[in-house]
Amino acid sequence: MKKKRYKNPRIEKLKEVRKGIKAVHYDKEIKSCRNDHYRIYRNKMTQLVRSENFDMIVGYKRTSGWLTW
Repeated sequence: MKKKRYKNPRIEKLKEVRKGIKAVHYDKEIKSCRNDHYRIYRNKMTQLVRSENFDMIVGYKRTSGWLTW
């Protein structure tokens, strides 16, 4: 007698996310939010360069939309 195998929903969801099916993405930012955040970062760093505060400049961490906080 065969034992019934159940699908692991977490693994299934991970596979779908990797395929890029947009309806099942979780913990991702909208592209417009990412663009806004990057624009604000660029403006802030430009201001620091103009005011010569080079020690306060930080590198931008690209996360491809995955939330990291």
